[in-house]
Amino acid sequence: MDLDVNQLAQAVLRLPMPARAELATRLLESLDSAALDEPVESVAAAWEAELDRREAELDADPSLGIPAEEAFAHLNAKLAASRASRETSR
Repeated sequence: MDLDVNQLAQAVLRLPMPARAELATRLLESLDSAALDEPVESVAAAWEAELDRREAELDADPSLGIPAEEAFAHLNAKLAASRASRETSR
């Protein structure tokens, strides 16, 4: 294949979302965890500790939480803005 990484990325980004998701999964699975700076187990342990910390924070002060609908609306707006920004920069 004579495509460079940028050309390949441009081609892949034109694929439908399910195909991109499958490709992303395959790429992530192909990475050798031994080649990573941190073993997968330590990353998982760090996420578990972060989730425990956040849960304890919400238990201590439930007013910090926001409804899921509001959180998803905020994230969808940020995603739409990011996509629009990328489109205008092309």
